[in-house]
Amino acid sequence: MIKCLIDRKMPSKENVAKRQDFEAVLKKVPRNYPINSPWFYGAIGFSSVLIIILLIFRI
Repeated sequence: MIKCLIDRKMPSKENVAKRQDFEAVLKKVPRNYPINSPWFYGAIGFSSVLIIILLIFRI
């Protein structure tokens, strides 16, 4: 879609700078850390237990 704005004033430098607050935008984005996820610890825990069991029964 193409928008045609005919009677719009050009924004000032202050207005553009005020709208380019990327720190505020990044603060609103939810962060998703895989290390804090229970699925991460489940996979790491399962593989660790599996490796320990394999090492015990191999030796």
